[in-house]
Amino acid sequence: MKTKVNEISIKYQGNFKLKEAPIISSSRSAAEIFFEAWNKDKIGLQECFKIILLNNANKVKGIFEVSSGGITGTLVDLRILFAVILKSLSTAVICTFLK
Repeated sequence: MKTKVNEISIKYQGNFKLKEAPIISSSRSAAEIFFEAWNKDKIGLQECFKIILLNNANKVKGIFEVSSGGITGTLVDLRILFAVILKSLSTAVICTFLK
């Protein structure tokens, strides 16, 4: 008997090569990358939780929005967070939320 299950997949959007990816060398460079990825129209209105996924060389593999909430908070489902981290084969993660 063959069992059918769903497969979780991660889709990379963009057309740059990893060798062109920015390198995180300090908290300032991480903050700049996060700020560039934020929707400036909602930055003071709605809380959002994002992660930067990194490889061994601290190059940015991608940014993932884990959760978007309301004015006073957002809920982060750890199962989703860890599924994305593990499926992307990232070796480091930087997390932040912004209100």
